[in-house]
Amino acid sequence: MSNRTLTYGDIKVSPYEFTHLQTMKVVKKMNEHARLTLTGIISEERKDSYVNQTNAQTLISVALADESGKPKTWFQGIVLRVHVKAVRGIYYLSLEAISHTYLLDVKTRKRSFQNPAMTYAGLVKTVLSGYGKADFIDSVTNGKALNTFVMQYEETDWQFLKRMASRFYTGLIPTTAFDIPKFYFGLPKGQDKGKLTVSHYTVHKRVGDYQSDAENKVPGIDDQDYTVYEVQSERVLEVGNEVNFKSRPLVVGEAVTEMKEGIVTHTYKLYPRLGLARKKQYNHAIIGASIQGRVLQVQKDNVRAKLDMDDQQDQSTAYWFPYSTIYASEDQTGWYVMPELNDQIRIYFPSKKEEDGIAISSVLKEIPDDDKPAPKQKSSPKSNAGGGGGGGGDRMKDPAVKTFRTKYGKEIVLAPDKIVITTGDMSITISDTSGIDIQSSQNVNITAGKDIKLSAASLHISADKVELSGKGNTIKLEEKIEMKGSEIKMN
Repeated sequence: MSNRTLTYGDIKVSPYEFTHLQTMKVVKKMNEHARLTLTGIISEERKDSYVNQTNAQTLISVALADESGKPKTWFQGIVLRVHVKAVRGIYYLSLEAISHTYLLDVKTRKRSFQNPAMTYAGLVKTVLSGYGKADFIDSVTNGKALNTFVMQYEETDWQFLKRMASRFYTGLIPTTAFDIPKFYFGLPKGQDKGKLTVSHYTVHKRVGDYQSDAENKVPGIDDQDYTVYEVQSERVLEVGNEVNFKSRPLVVGEAVTEMKEGIVTHTYKLYPRLGLARKKQYNHAIIGASIQGRVLQVQKDNVRAKLDMDDQQDQSTAYWFPYSTIYASEDQTGWYVMPELNDQIRIYFPSKKEEDGIAISSVLKEIPDDDKPAPKQKSSPKSNAGGGGGGGGDRMKDPAVKTFRTKYGKEIVLAPDKIVITTGDMSITISDTSGIDIQSSQNVNITAGKDIKLSAASLHISADKVELSGKGNTIKLEEKIEMKGSEIKMN
């Protein structure tokens, strides 16, 4: 690009044609889309077509003359606003445009990146895959992996990627010479533009910014890194370019190009490289959020889950979330009750850090009447009946009844008037009114290491056969009574 002073004749704007370009301004900063505003006079024949034909897909290109006088593309973007004003038969067109990176900043999204082995570069590629030929230049990650759970929650892709870049204490820098969304992920390296010579400059120190960044533990910074030089130059530079000024290397952190009265001027803010560091950003919108999901795998007290907001999730790369139990203590006592595969759970985020997310129990989803299976016609134990609301259809209809049930049909019901333990056709009921009832379709075995004592006002034993035995002596009760022993005494 040219190092000489440019005039309005060195500027070419497409697709808009001006009979006279009056003003132009382009602002470029880290973490912000580049913005263009310009005004000029157009012919009467184009006064309506420029407004009518401009839409959300209208692109604009600005070229500046290089050393040989040939136009070289310098800015490409999307038109945001166009306005035509007529004054005494002269038609003035003004417009605003923005860099193509704006496309990443339109729609908010919710999705997760659960694979800890995924690299940050891989994450950015995944985000950009929805934008055609969109591209980025990785200046900082060096292949680093996420090593944790990452979630985009109610953020645009631009906001999300800025937050990811802040994990490296840096930001995003749009490149404006391309007709696609393209940016640097981190400050570019190797863009030394040599010595910058200017006759006038201003300097100031960002003391407040230094205090804030130091308190937020931005590494390696010093108050001298927050000295900023503002200069004007005829040289065309970009954000991220490095120059030698005042005998020290400085980086262009902001570039403002303006054309007034036919002359193009470039104003640059020059920073020490560390002065462009960015403190870590967090998504405060996740605090208190619960994301519904489905259990994919269970291991000890951790679960893998496919979140409802994701289209798909590879089980083998899903993140292991700690599962919050009802009660657990440091001495390993408490409940160990893990969800089953395909159970609905929630991932709860108690803080601004998504890696603090934990899996918790879920709200039971109501099954529509049309989808409910027909009830099975079979006898059920007495324990399913009555006042405490034991094992019937809707186990949640009475809040006074506590139910613990597994997918294998095992159930414990704690009702106000009884306790019911059920498995299939077998049950034990402990009732305040009717006592203890044991029903079993299989054997009932009672074994004790010492004594078994039965004490009651009356004892009733009913069976087709009753046999009592001990030390070779037996009593059998069938159709007749048979007694065997070394000695039998009867009164």
